[in-house]
Amino acid sequence: MATVLRTAPHQNAVHNYLKAARKLHTQADLARLLEVDARTIRRWEARQSAPPGYIVPALKQLAMPLHMSQSVTGEFTFIDLFAGIGGIRAAFEQIGGQCVYTSEWDSYAQKTYAANFPLTHEIAGDITTVAEAEIPDHDVLLAGFPCQPFSIAGVSKKNALGRQHGFLDETQGTLFFDVARIIKAKQPRAFLLENVKNLQSHDKGRTFEVIKGTLTKELGYHIHWKVIDAAHFLPQHRERILIAGFREPVGFDWAALKLPEKNRIRLGAILHKTDGTEPSLPWDEGRFFDHTSNRVNAKYTLTDHLWNYLQAYAEKHRLKGNGFGFGLVTDKDVTRTLSARYYKDGSEILVKQARKNPRRLTPRECARLMGLPDTFKIPVSDTRAYKQFAEVSALPVVAHVAMAIKPFVTMPVASVASVTIAPEIRLRAEGITMAAKTNLWKRDELLVAFNLYCQIPFGKMHKTNPDIIRLAKLIGRTPSSVAMKLVNFASLDPAITNTGRSGLGNASAADRAMWDEFHLDWERLAIESKNVVDALAKESFLLTDEAPLEPALLPSYEGATKTVLIEARKKQSFFRNSVLSSYQSRCCISALQEPRLLIASHIVPWSKDKSNRLNPRNGLCLSALHDRAFDQGLITVTPDYRVRVSKKLMNLRNTFNELSLAAFDGKPILLPQKFMPDPDFLQFHMESIFIQ
Repeated sequence: MATVLRTAPHQNAVHNYLKAARKLHTQADLARLLEVDARTIRRWEARQSAPPGYIVPALKQLAMPLHMSQSVTGEFTFIDLFAGIGGIRAAFEQIGGQCVYTSEWDSYAQKTYAANFPLTHEIAGDITTVAEAEIPDHDVLLAGFPCQPFSIAGVSKKNALGRQHGFLDETQGTLFFDVARIIKAKQPRAFLLENVKNLQSHDKGRTFEVIKGTLTKELGYHIHWKVIDAAHFLPQHRERILIAGFREPVGFDWAALKLPEKNRIRLGAILHKTDGTEPSLPWDEGRFFDHTSNRVNAKYTLTDHLWNYLQAYAEKHRLKGNGFGFGLVTDKDVTRTLSARYYKDGSEILVKQARKNPRRLTPRECARLMGLPDTFKIPVSDTRAYKQFAEVSALPVVAHVAMAIKPFVTMPVASVASVTIAPEIRLRAEGITMAAKTNLWKRDELLVAFNLYCQIPFGKMHKTNPDIIRLAKLIGRTPSSVAMKLVNFASLDPAITNTGRSGLGNASAADRAMWDEFHLDWERLAIESKNVVDALAKESFLLTDEAPLEPALLPSYEGATKTVLIEARKKQSFFRNSVLSSYQSRCCISALQEPRLLIASHIVPWSKDKSNRLNPRNGLCLSALHDRAFDQGLITVTPDYRVRVSKKLMNLRNTFNELSLAAFDGKPILLPQKFMPDPDFLQFHMESIFIQ
């Protein structure tokens, strides 16, 4: 008789996975996803039986959201106040941040938030009851705080009454006070606040004056604000003010933030597809779209009574000369702002339908309208969902701003200025004048500096980076000088300058020549630059008894064979490092952040275009699964950087395919910090390799 050994810790772990999964899924949902019946789920929960071994990995995965792979630690930390359903958090996680604290008072928003983000900490409730000491230290504070009236009285009157003045009095009783007191206590390196556009004019501008005065005069931060319309990124006019603040003076500049042209993306990009290509999302449970008939569920079409009422209401106000009415749109339009009252009648955004009354957007379409991926789960009723999506931050807007903020919070404090201050000032700060700096950069030095530029992320181009220190030692320059040179190269990279990085633009003619030389012949220059590094490292080793920078660990082959192998290794290393560093070692489709599972994938196969084999713009950072699908033409990336999934996969009905491949159809990829994928290469893949 066989003996089955069971350990209590293992069973407890399995039960914990089940418990966590049940917070995110109903019993029926779990039963369908795991392909068992609901009674089995109930027996597992009651511990009357245990899940079989083959179920456990899937159960563990279902206990965590799939669309945001989390590393244990991020490149910087942040807290998420007035979090709503996590729109601002999602944007900062996309660029490598780690959320260490969340506060949101609404229980329904908490439910949606918990369903979509890893449960690494409890969601705090009312922030007004939380002491500053309870909040962990963090690099960035994020808050989409509500706008409340500010009562401002004269300082002289307060003094006469013996009352305290300053921000502790002027903002007392408002939720902004809680933001201010936390900033004062925790002193984050930066913050980003979001609010409605009218914050600037609220109470005849007095509210905004108090906010600015509090952040600058009372708290000592340097602030920058800008109103941005989501129509730059989404098919929706939605203007919001964003206030970025920094503890130290930095060169952040909204004027340098390059925004895409408005109204490029139209409503058809987010509407349900009725041609058979609409992805089947198991977590939606058929609530919004009927895949059997390939149409939006009938409940979203207005009844005759409601449609007649809206038309009559609009006509009445038209006769009075007013602009009240409904907004009727097609897939070619850009919508009005989605408002919190949308659940009532949907009047501001009604989708025209042939031979029937118009319809509301579904909650899934509202999620897309805010830039949220289809993997975002909607565990609340339609009414609650409409309110939540009307209040969430537009994810691509915040992500764009987050990328511009990131360099100022990931670099050491002493190095931040090196990105933003003119070279003359930087050199004087180190006791060197431009006049004394007569040793111009030689070609070999520029060659190895550009090699390093390709292989480290933009946010790590500072003088304390060990790679920069090693290279500086090899070429006999200061780490600050090397870091400056890399930043000069960055000023020539449109992928960086188009995101609004400030303080760039000091590249010399020699820098531009090196940039152009690499782009004309990536393969030759990559090998040449690596050979120079190896030669310098060998020389350094012979003179100082230190280990070479990268000692070769190759088999002992002889002659030409060994030379070919060494060159192949150098090429592979250069291309992989260049692509992965550009994407911050994150899969551009799934956001997976485990380097051992990532591949630098060629867009145009290496056998098809020798001259661009090592060009980072011919590369995408993909997980092993997505690399294989891309290589086989089952997925592609369009020239406007969106994922397309072949109908062969879209028509394949199984949970794994729907979660890991089909769900990303039509979604934008995570864009690199450097070396944007060449649209011509993407067009080639789409036309020559992709299987429609």
